[in-house]
Amino acid sequence: MMKINKRFFKKLCFATLTLTWAGCQNILEPDIQGQIPLETLLTTESGMLTAVNGMYAPLQTMYKGSFQRLTDLASDDGWTWRNELEPDLFIAEPVFTHSQNIWSTSYQGIARTNTVLDNLDNVTDFSSEQSRKNIEGQARFLRAAYYFNLVRLFGGVPLIVRQIGSRTDAELPRASIEEAYAQIKADLTDAYNLLPAAYGSGVGNEAGRPVNLSAAGLKTLVHLELGEWDEVIAAADLVIGKKTLQNNYASYFDGSAENNQGTLFEVQYGGVDLATTSSLSTFLAPTSTQNGGAIILPTDDNLNGRGGGPSSGNGIVQAFETGDLRKEVSLNSYNLPNFVDASKPAGSLFYIHKYYNTKDPNGRSTWNFPLIRYSEILLAKAEAMNERTFQVGGIALDLLNQVRVKAGLPALPPAQVNTQESFRKALRNERRVEFAFETKRYFDLNRWGIMENTMQPQLDFLALKFPAQRTVLHPITGKKYYLYPIPATEFINNAKLGQQNPGYN
Repeated sequence: MMKINKRFFKKLCFATLTLTWAGCQNILEPDIQGQIPLETLLTTESGMLTAVNGMYAPLQTMYKGSFQRLTDLASDDGWTWRNELEPDLFIAEPVFTHSQNIWSTSYQGIARTNTVLDNLDNVTDFSSEQSRKNIEGQARFLRAAYYFNLVRLFGGVPLIVRQIGSRTDAELPRASIEEAYAQIKADLTDAYNLLPAAYGSGVGNEAGRPVNLSAAGLKTLVHLELGEWDEVIAAADLVIGKKTLQNNYASYFDGSAENNQGTLFEVQYGGVDLATTSSLSTFLAPTSTQNGGAIILPTDDNLNGRGGGPSSGNGIVQAFETGDLRKEVSLNSYNLPNFVDASKPAGSLFYIHKYYNTKDPNGRSTWNFPLIRYSEILLAKAEAMNERTFQVGGIALDLLNQVRVKAGLPALPPAQVNTQESFRKALRNERRVEFAFETKRYFDLNRWGIMENTMQPQLDFLALKFPAQRTVLHPITGKKYYLYPIPATEFINNAKLGQQNPGYN
């Protein structure tokens, strides 16, 4: 995919869970359609493209801070010195604003995908059969992506797969985790078969839309989450060899090489309006910079637990090996005073630097957020091969070393990772530093069943215990799995919802 042309960002009015076009948002092409009744808009290809573009807008909302709070802040990589400690200390309650936001925004995206899917047959002027397939494939891919986030954060959720015509259509009980994953897999299988290998040109074919490799990549990660090793390898093999790692690690994040051979899918940002740009740069930037919030800081053992949150213990700062080129991209002290420990010299406190943007207007970054990178597919296959049948050296080690060498590190010799456990340890650390602050680490700790054991040393600095009562045994993997609470408002909105997750009032 080519780099997206930011001029394609236009204003669009789109509904949330209602059936009228209202509440302007900014997304990709085409031009504004105006206040058009839904039943009229979704009878033409141009109208359907307007609806398709609306499916992407919730992603723009989620990945500029809210999703990072629930994931990066709730992992051993991030901590906060502020009073917003709920994810950091695992004390989020059903009224927690940010989990409510992710829930509602995800279902907004799901509702939009369902509206597109249920109205495809009403369109009479598709320019080609492939155009119809492209639209259906995008809807199924995005619906799977939204549900994948929901099921990993909250467990079983209502499985809404039809257009919402009335309130009762949305009042469904929680589906099981198994049922949610069955739907996700089915959508991704369909998406892979429907989506093109590449798009042409013109409206509806802009760079940044998912292609068949995007679906294969996401399916790889779904199987990885569930420990389905054979399926991980099969899905990864659809991708490996058709993409390449970028030479410059920073180019994944700094807007210089978007939608290229190193990624499979990115959240698209652009234009000048708040709705289509990202505030992630200022969200993470030092407070001494304009509008800087430093909401999440990287954990650092040199802080010795100071700061108010779980700042130390298996710190991400110490996870980078000497010579790792990714460290200076991911972290930076900016040579600023250490406000956490004033006894330490300037430049001793690190910030998350990966998304720091001084080129765009403050708080309105146009840089995309990468959701699926090629390196993750390489490491997914390596992990699956190690977990399925360990072999000294071989393909799994080669895949791991491809990522390491690109980061400026020497290849690991077979003698250094000559057991399944030593390879597992090396791979897990490689994932940690390769995807630092990309909303991956929280999910890794959870799927590996090591969330409690990993987080407890950090919580020990604060004399706190990890809330094991808020974990479940994952019905597919059998691993201990931490869950956020279902938002309290959902039990008011949906009488059929069912029970709250364990450990919450």
